[in-house]
Amino acid sequence: MRLREDELFLRRIKETLPKGLKNNLHMHDLHLKDAPIRLRVPLEELSDTAVNPADPSIEKIRKALAKQSEDGAMEALVLPAALGNHVDHLTAREAAMPFTASIPGAFYEDLPYATTHPSAATDLEALREAAAKRNEPLSAVIYPVESAVEYKRRLILGYASQIDDETGSLISNFATRYNCGERLWANQAWLSTLQMPL
Repeated sequence: MRLREDELFLRRIKETLPKGLKNNLHMHDLHLKDAPIRLRVPLEELSDTAVNPADPSIEKIRKALAKQSEDGAMEALVLPAALGNHVDHLTAREAAMPFTASIPGAFYEDLPYATTHPSAATDLEALREAAAKRNEPLSAVIYPVESAVEYKRRLILGYASQIDDETGSLISNFATRYNCGERLWANQAWLSTLQMPL
């Protein structure tokens, strides 16, 4: 069911892309189990569970990203900021972080956690501070999205197995915080691509 939802999401995202870019966006299902199954973590503890460095998912994600990089198919990387400390988001971020040292990288604000989780603001600040300590500061970049609230709602409600109508509204209305845009936290390599002449 989740795979079908991901495939629908990808099709809907591609609908709005210019024809020449439609083939640049791909999904590779790694068949990873969610934390309640993979780590035997109760749902109510997903945000209170630390990343397990021995989790085989980390190596599986890294191998898939390394293959994309070797094939020249990874020009940039967008990772979860892991606001709300959901262990699956933290694990994905941990696995992908080494790749941001050499390519443009940006972090998205996890929803609905960015709107509801009490630690979201401090999680974002911790991410930014850690990046600054590595001398890889992050800067906010806001991308305008036409009809953002309606568009995000249409996309997110495709995940019927996990998103209800109320949560769909919460997620889609988040775009109003940024004048109907999407905010990413980008590294210097990402910012440099924005300044390149067309």
